[in-house]
Amino acid sequence: RTLTHSHSRPLPQPANPRNISEYTPHMSAAVSRPASTLTRTRSLAGIRRFTSRIPKASSASASPPTRTMASEGKSISSYLPADTHKGLQPGDGDLTYLHTMLRVSDLGKTVEFFTALGLMETRRKESDAGKFTLVFLASAPGAPEIELTYNWGGEEFAPPSRSMGHLAYATDDIYKLCASLQGAGVVINRPPRDGKMAFVKSPDGISVELLQKGEALEAAEPWASMANVGEW
Repeated sequence: RTLTHSHSRPLPQPANPRNISEYTPHMSAAVSRPASTLTRTRSLAGIRRFTSRIPKASSASASPPTRTMASEGKSISSYLPADTHKGLQPGDGDLTYLHTMLRVSDLGKTVEFFTALGLMETRRKESDAGKFTLVFLASAPGAPEIELTYNWGGEEFAPPSRSMGHLAYATDDIYKLCASLQGAGVVINRPPRDGKMAFVKSPDGISVELLQKGEALEAAEPWASMANVGEW
């Protein structure tokens, strides 16, 4: 596997080129901004891939961004085959990260939140026997997923334990994403005053960290003087 980007500076290569889980540079800040010409090759056989495309949102809007499938090579996050673990080839020695499961009290609101964040629904399962719904979302087809589990009839949860810290995503433009989330009604708990980090929370109180790809953006209003809201 090789990774290059638009500035022609080679990204750090993993020590084991057969590990399909290594899709980011050794430091997350080294991911280039924007990731417009990132290319990739893999020699690992037997991995099926999606072949559609994901357009990035072009403006801050109150409506959640429309997401469609990504084409080969457009997302460095995509290392899983279409059927996740079933399409992986045993014997490569890799313990492969697949997803994080979150139980939710309101499936609709939680899907809206993660869609506004920039994730897309990859698959869904309804179980009449078990009386639950599973919704899987990811930043791109083949990327690690969030699995939302909704037990029919709803549940009430205690505040998340501090042992559960946060999910984290890197974005091309943290100001643009925060403005879009704000327009969709999401509270920016920790505004990106430094041009590089923000925090928001899901409807059930799960913290999500947002990080600026590459170097921090220059300080800009309204973010530079915006106060924190609550905890995250």
